[in-house]
Amino acid sequence: MAPKPERARLAFVFGKESRILQPVSPILVAFSAILLTSVVLLAVDSLIDTEALAFIYLLPVIVMAMHYGSTVGVLTSFASALAATYFCFPPKFSFFISDPLNVAELGFFLLLTVIASKAVAVVTKDERVTRRPKWPFIVWWRRRRKKIA
Repeated sequence: MAPKPERARLAFVFGKESRILQPVSPILVAFSAILLTSVVLLAVDSLIDTEALAFIYLLPVIVMAMHYGSTVGVLTSFASALAATYFCFPPKFSFFISDPLNVAELGFFLLLTVIASKAVAVVTKDERVTRRPKWPFIVWWRRRRKKIA
């Protein structure tokens, strides 16, 4: 008898039940969103000053925090800050920022994105926030009462 083709191989191809891609997929989606935002900003660079549009990198942060939670949102905010440094602030295509005002703007941007990712994750009912018991003593007491009853 010939062995049947395994379902796991098809799941790996389509990414639904893959145990290998499951923990990495939010990070890949986040970097893809940042890359797409960078490509759009580079295309618009000749028309509009991209230094003023650096806050567009806030969009991928909010989307990632909505879909994957605050941890991925914070990681996306740091990656977005690096992308904004590299693509938006002069000298472009360098991680060096020549103007101290731009350094302050980048710091404000990073603070804003971290706060936004945390706030969006809480508003969209992040699982890790809602599942965590507020008072460990209450959880212990409930378990103890179930054992007694």
